[in-house]
Amino acid sequence: MGLLFDQLAETNNRIEQLTDEIEETHRQCETSQRLATIPGVGMLSATIIAATTPDVDNFDSARVYAAWLGLTPKPHSTGGKQRVGRIFKMGNRYIRRLLYLGAMAQITLRHRLKREPGSDWLSSNPSC
Repeated sequence: MGLLFDQLAETNNRIEQLTDEIEETHRQCETSQRLATIPGVGMLSATIIAATTPDVDNFDSARVYAAWLGLTPKPHSTGGKQRVGRIFKMGNRYIRRLLYLGAMAQITLRHRLKREPGSDWLSSNPSC
């Protein structure tokens, strides 16, 4: 039992060290700080995006960057008719997940601010 407790304590210490390193990197990176001002993008998401994104001058437009992240629909065209397909998931899966979770948190927050508490299933407080 003591061995498991020691492993848990060591893991918690390592997590705290890594968190401190990420916070320090975030404080030193202007790009990360600017990204963190976007609603739904926190320190972790901003730091990861700033660290993994190549120079933005390589992208012709924001849509090209969104395609690089894997956030744009895959286009299909036949006979000059454009059809937009499913989201093209070829980019960084972890960044996509962080952006999705941040967006859902913002949607939930805005929904809760507009509604009376307990008026629907999203606003109700679970008993767990």
